[in-house]
Amino acid sequence: MLTTRDFNTFNFIDFVRQNPEKHDRFELEIEQGKAIFHDVGIVEFVPNQVSDQFVCLSCGVHGNETAPMEIISDIVRDILVGSQALKVNLLILLGNPKAMLQQERFLEFNLNRMFNHHWKSYLEADANCYEALRAKRLEEAVKDFFDKSPADSRRYHYDLHTAIRASKHQRFAIYPYLDGREHKVEQLAFMQDCGVNTVLLYHKASSTFSYHTSHHFKADAFTVELGKVKPFGQNNREDFKQAESCMRQLVASNYHFNNDRDVDDLNLFAVKKELLRVSDDSHLNVDDDLANFTEFEQGFELLSDPEEPYTVESDGEAIVFPNNKVPIGQRMALLVEPVSLG
Repeated sequence: MLTTRDFNTFNFIDFVRQNPEKHDRFELEIEQGKAIFHDVGIVEFVPNQVSDQFVCLSCGVHGNETAPMEIISDIVRDILVGSQALKVNLLILLGNPKAMLQQERFLEFNLNRMFNHHWKSYLEADANCYEALRAKRLEEAVKDFFDKSPADSRRYHYDLHTAIRASKHQRFAIYPYLDGREHKVEQLAFMQDCGVNTVLLYHKASSTFSYHTSHHFKADAFTVELGKVKPFGQNNREDFKQAESCMRQLVASNYHFNNDRDVDDLNLFAVKKELLRVSDDSHLNVDDDLANFTEFEQGFELLSDPEEPYTVESDGEAIVFPNNKVPIGQRMALLVEPVSLG
């Protein structure tokens, strides 16, 4: 399947393209440890030296978000050839191979709404639902990986994305709901070092990949939006240089987390309200291409609906993920407001 002779020319994206359905598990001895190719888009690296850090880097949960896949592919190749230091236990995941083949966000359903076992209801409706089966497989992979980590180890999961929508803050991250645990300054500082200047503190359990690993394995996890969606080969890698550098430092165990860092320059937002479609008449009074984090003035009727309209209550309230095309009962947008840590 793959030999040491192939390392210098190995391209993880191309390898997944050639094996989009499934491949047999195989292991390779590499200079710095062992590479285990578990399944399509699922690779584990075990370093020679014992490490208490277990790092999961995922990309391609949406198949058209190409820049993170290019970054991760290069990191995989460089570990194989030995030019990227490997000092942590590392799990690499390319989330949605079939959507990647089509360079589409997804085939049928949004994969990032299927984690935390939400895939079960989709499989009950259709036992062959690709995205549901893929979410199940990815959950199995992270469970197998983090189950190997001792109770006192550090677990990290950074789910890397690019956005289809413009944003007032080009790079932003979602810090998943922590189930009563405290937000960590060291993690917010890491986001800053990745070039991410805005973080949305989520307010409840969700079906995203980062919430799944945070909730079930107490991993330090984020959904990280690193810029705009572009086709393969059209990404300006300089735009992602800070994030890639930090991920490489993390893999090499050269990044030093610091809980005493000053993060006052970080834009922090919290969810004030979810705006739901409660009827066929629910309508957001915004353009379809409105940028994330657009702010509104007090008194603006943001959501028109005969039953549950919403009028902006104070200046500075902003919108994230607006979408007028969701079914009844689903979220049309998040209304967020600036906050300070604590």
